Amino acid sequence: MRKGILSLAVLGILSGGCGRPPVEQRPPVEDSKEYGKLPGLTASPDLQLGDELARIVEESGTPEKLSQVTVAEADNVAAGLLDLFPKRQVKSIRRQSEELFPPGAFQLNPVELTKAIDFRKKYDAERLEARTALERTQCDFGIEFMAGVLAELDFIAVVRICARLEAFLAAESLADGKPERAVESLAVMLRLASCLGAEKHVQPRLEAAYLRTEAFRVLQAIVDDEHTVRADIERLYEIVREHMKTWPDDAGAWIGDRALGLHAYEFVRDGGLLDLLSSEELDSFGKEGSLSSLSAAALRNVNADELYYLETMRKIIDACGLPYYKRVALFDSIQADLQEKRNSPKFPLVAARLLLPGIRESHVTQTRDRANWEAWLLALALAARRPLPPYGVNPLNGRQYRLSTEGNLVVVEDFGTGEDGDHPIIRVPDLAGEAKR
Repeated sequence: MRKGILSLAVLGILSGGCGRPPVEQRPPVEDSKEYGKLPGLTASPDLQLGDELARIVEESGTPEKLSQVTVAEADNVAAGLLDLFPKRQVKSIRRQSEELFPPGAFQLNPVELTKAIDFRKKYDAERLEARTALERTQCDFGIEFMAGVLAELDFIAVVRICARLEAFLAAESLADGKPERAVESLAVMLRLASCLGAEKHVQPRLEAAYLRTEAFRVLQAIVDDEHTVRADIERLYEIVREHMKTWPDDAGAWIGDRALGLHAYEFVRDGGLLDLLSSEELDSFGKEGSLSSLSAAALRNVNADELYYLETMRKIIDACGLPYYKRVALFDSIQADLQEKRNSPKFPLVAARLLLPGIRESHVTQTRDRANWEAWLLALALAARRPLPPYGVNPLNGRQYRLSTEGNLVVVEDFGTGEDGDHPIIRVPDLAGEAKR
């Protein structure tokens, strides 16, 4: 269900996923929360399903457990962010910020810069409030997993707006010859990404990756700026080093995704498979045959289907302890197994067609995100003459990162996939011999 893929130097576009936009025929959110109690699964006589559920309960991986907020409001960054912008305007403000953000390198011509500065000034009070909120010690956006795919995720747009406001301030600071101010804006962007990425939900985790892609480009603009000096490089090193300490485990997002899958099967048991489909999927399935037959087929095999899904997700979650290049064999085996079962009456329709597609691509996104910032920390450590972090191997492909120098530049390569022209490079000026500002 997750089809978005992160590109290194260009914005990825999130589409699909359990966080897809609701379609008109879905039930009210309050009704959907009843499914979060997993009444159908709990009542199922299937012993293997019961065993899987018992394990998930023990791991606190049910919708009910994941919906619990344990952070006091006074300590919660989220409490200071959620109401920064009027709810009815959040989507349009986010869209405006996207239109102002340059599509390639973080470079704005005079007209573009003026528009970005005007946008930043319009919402500067909100930007400052966000900085104040980020001084709190913890963050929990309180996602209602009990509502499944109908859970409110507007906080993502708020965080992305705040990050872009900081990016536009960074552009303004660089234009004014003040890279040290841009450095602090980058620190705020990464703190916001940490807040998003810590959620046990795939959509904010991927959005954190996309936010960090924008931060990647802002960071490159800072190190490329002619006014950047040794102290700025050292400060950037410290910022990225601290950011890496807060990096979330890959498994968390998939524990949350599994909870959304549990919720989805309750829809299926209640004859509501079609309520899970986007308008595009309704059209696609409709062309293959009767939609009512599809819903009946899913209901008839729901216990075996859900068991297949939960066993597969357990394997995927367990594999998150390995680097991505060691997970590839698992994804290949899942794909081959589903292909073999395709014409079987026991084909797990819901798992195969709705819940499992796109998971491999999302793991690539998570891993690319990680490789990007391992590469940055290596580059900044070299440029700042600091101890190298223990990042020897690119988790995407298992190859060694390549470190070198080109004149007065520190260069890091081989942190992409190495396929289809995906050979990104980071270059950082070696300013260690220069005096501090």
